[in-house]
Amino acid sequence: MNNPFDQVIDRKNTHSIKWDGLPELFGEDDLIPMWVADMDFKAPKEVVQAVTQRATHGIYGYEGDYQGYVQAFSSWLEKQFAWSVDGELIRHSPGVVLGLVISIRALTEPGERIVIQPPVYTPFFKVVSDNDRVIVENPLILEDGHFTMNFKELEEIFKSGVKTMILCSPHNPVGRVWTKEELNNLARLVTQYEVTLLADEIWSDLIFKGHQHTPIASLSPEIAQRTLTFMGPSKTFNVAGFYLANIIIPNETFRRRFTAQIKALSLEQLNLFGIVAGEAAYKHGEEWLNNLMNYLEGNVEYVIARLATVAPQIKVFRPEGTYVLWLDCRSLGIPYDQLNQFFVKNAGLALTDGQIFGSGGQGFQRMNIGCPRALIEEALEGIEKALKTLDS
Repeated sequence: MNNPFDQVIDRKNTHSIKWDGLPELFGEDDLIPMWVADMDFKAPKEVVQAVTQRATHGIYGYEGDYQGYVQAFSSWLEKQFAWSVDGELIRHSPGVVLGLVISIRALTEPGERIVIQPPVYTPFFKVVSDNDRVIVENPLILEDGHFTMNFKELEEIFKSGVKTMILCSPHNPVGRVWTKEELNNLARLVTQYEVTLLADEIWSDLIFKGHQHTPIASLSPEIAQRTLTFMGPSKTFNVAGFYLANIIIPNETFRRRFTAQIKALSLEQLNLFGIVAGEAAYKHGEEWLNNLMNYLEGNVEYVIARLATVAPQIKVFRPEGTYVLWLDCRSLGIPYDQLNQFFVKNAGLALTDGQIFGSGGQGFQRMNIGCPRALIEEALEGIEKALKTLDS
């Protein structure tokens, strides 16, 4: 039986930024896009069916009933993480990034400092600086091929008076799934220094075998009261275009202030099809997700083995979660500001330049392997060809 994840689907001319945005962003159209983090797979059939059924109704008026979606999400949290969350604690926004912006505006003042942990998801920088807050960096430590948090430095940052932190868990782009021990260490500092923690856990369902995601707010009532947790169906079920995120806010004051900001921005209404897709995904998408993770695991193994043969100069950090690979290209000897275009021009490959992830990203590239194996094979052939130009 053919694996549905092997199907190569033409996404050009579908308003896909990943595919249709290539000429503007990379200067060329004929590239394999492995940059922005959405997948080249169809969503679960139950999601497609639910959206199609709703679309054929033909009337697309204002939506208003979210209870089925909220209940489906709450049940998902209970089943996946043994985390019981009352639906009354859940708020929504059109995506995690906007949710972070709303939280920052609701819970901090202009000029306040906010700590992030680079190399990290690029919008973290923008949501802080574009809202007149000040970025404080607590870079991850890379030691013996493994990324960890610098808790000693982080405690000094908190001692200096920083009261807000954005956590990426699992971490994009390095692929870490923080252990319960690491999260307990962080929770201890957050509660001790009364820090507000904005936990971006959008990748929480995409975890490889041998690892387990723990929502940090589930560790104790104390850390729950300090944390806003951002989740959603977008990464898990490949429905990012519906722009729907869930924000779990146990702290009543935080929740009231977040809700007030939502109302002030007239963002109470959600995407009609996002609600339909999300409810179907959380109710019926578990088997599809399990099959997806098996396929992605195969993609990871293939890339690591293939690059070890044809491009041993490129070190691949084995991800514990997500569907992005963090590639260390520093041994290629290419100037860091020319590295991304080297792959564009010589490999026909559009990657995400590591420099945009901040400190520690120079000399790295991020590769999205959420695609059929055939595209990965073609991409690695391109890399093999590109590296031969370095020897000529």
